[in-house]
Amino acid sequence: MRSAIKFLLIAAVFAGIAVSDSTSFTIHVVGDSTVCTYKDNAYPQTGWGQVIGYFFDGARVKVNNAAIGGRSSRTFIEEGRLDDVMKGAQSGDYLFVQFGHNDRDYSKEARYVPPDQFPGYIQKYVDAGKAKGVNVILISPMNLNGSRNVFSTGDKNYDARGMMQTVAKNNKIPFVDLNMKSYNTYNTTYKNMPDYVTRYLYKKLEKGEYPNYPDGVNDGTTHFQEMGSMGHAQMICEELEENLKSNTNLSAEAKAALTTLVSTIKPRYTIKVQTNLSNYNGLITQTQYFPAGSPMTLRVTPNGQTFEKWVDDDCNELSKNMIYYGFKTKARNITYTAMFKGGSECKKIAHDSEDEGGDGPTSSSSEEPESSTSIDTALCFTGVADTIWRSPIDMASPEVGDGTTDSNHEGFTGQGFFNLENSAYSTATYKVTSDQSASNARVMVRYAFAGTTNRDMKITVDNGTYDVAFPPTGAWDKWDTVYIEDVWVDALDFKVKLASTTSDGGPNVDMIAFDIKGVYRTGCQPAKVKNDVGNDVESSSSGTDAIVKRPTDVPAVRDGRRFNALGRIVPGEKSHSRLPKGHYFNR
Repeated sequence: MRSAIKFLLIAAVFAGIAVSDSTSFTIHVVGDSTVCTYKDNAYPQTGWGQVIGYFFDGARVKVNNAAIGGRSSRTFIEEGRLDDVMKGAQSGDYLFVQFGHNDRDYSKEARYVPPDQFPGYIQKYVDAGKAKGVNVILISPMNLNGSRNVFSTGDKNYDARGMMQTVAKNNKIPFVDLNMKSYNTYNTTYKNMPDYVTRYLYKKLEKGEYPNYPDGVNDGTTHFQEMGSMGHAQMICEELEENLKSNTNLSAEAKAALTTLVSTIKPRYTIKVQTNLSNYNGLITQTQYFPAGSPMTLRVTPNGQTFEKWVDDDCNELSKNMIYYGFKTKARNITYTAMFKGGSECKKIAHDSEDEGGDGPTSSSSEEPESSTSIDTALCFTGVADTIWRSPIDMASPEVGDGTTDSNHEGFTGQGFFNLENSAYSTATYKVTSDQSASNARVMVRYAFAGTTNRDMKITVDNGTYDVAFPPTGAWDKWDTVYIEDVWVDALDFKVKLASTTSDGGPNVDMIAFDIKGVYRTGCQPAKVKNDVGNDVESSSSGTDAIVKRPTDVPAVRDGRRFNALGRIVPGEKSHSRLPKGHYFNR
């Protein structure tokens, strides 16, 4: 078993460079929603930056995952995020850079980066690292949608992979080709298993599979589950090792830094998964290669067979009647078997003993996003939300605003409303948290004002800005609603900003609401939704390191939509009706 450790040092010996086993540093990770860290409420959605730390020696390596959803190489810089990362970086640290998914999205002007400008923005990350003595490693975006060239937009070819490779070559720094690595994995290793890729790696979840998504979610082409991101982290480590062996373009400095980095990669062990059936035709977790202490999920989706239990290679029962079993990996090669009714009896499989120290400290990834508790709890919604508008948010008191919080007009909900100043430059900014992600969320704004002309505003949700028309409601105590369609929301903390565009300022704003659940003022808790039954996560008695993620049979919340006999939404049937005064706050 010690050969696994020796294997990881071959690259260092090959390079002919002495490696100190006491060198410590931080890996700073920047990127988009495929990289960032998500809250527990969004599980199993996971970014690879959230789990990359498991692959490095935690006694020497810390991980600062600064990636955030919805950003491109340009907007990450414009928002000052790269500057913030560099302020906390030290000479000898590493900067992992992955962008390209949002850069190519020409439908969203706020994030789009023309292809002739993309290399220049990537170069800015390289320059920032060099100025601070930080070692930059460029990582091409992972494969999406099952196509090698995932950056095709109409008749234009947005080759983010090729452009990043060129920047790396020009600067003689490592290039991790995650795009091609993931493409080859999905189209070779899993070539005949498209359902496995979308159901077990991407975030396509069926109704009732996970407590956080009782209605399921069809995100099988963009975001990833924990096992998908663990796989990407494994690919990144393999590419780093390969760079050290065969990348002849590296400068002497880059090669020395890469040697140190590779020396901290932990040994990986083979985690084989099988069944006791000779003719199993359902889905099952495929063999993985993870370090000790990392998260692992065993999962089966039977196709007519009766699943009974999971066992290890000593025939110890791990869980019974549970098609999911989550745990921390051991420091040895191991085999797990899904036992089905009618299959062969369990037979013990000879194996090596567990490596000493294999369960030692893992690398500390950046902390899970935490919500501030400084908000006045009176602003937190504590009632039961409507099933159409699942996330009502009181707008009475912004964190920063030009105007006043008032309650001198009837019909408002919550603690009052915000009265924006009569100015074309008045704004109100609110800190908001989302536990869910959606590419086409719908937002409602409840407002009122007397007059004869519009008081239009620009409304920013995270980094998307929307022009919203606000026609007069006829009186200051007559409330109406407007809607924003196709709003991008990621599972993270962000800001909602209202900005006036007329000299009369904005309207009085009472509340906003999202049609997805789990969006709330930062420091509060998500709203309970009418008729939405909660799900319990059961714990296993097989060990303190076991975390069970169990499917449930909770019916879908109907939230104003029509479903056919198969439980699918009938197109065009979602209700767009306006809600009457006070409908959102059933206290």
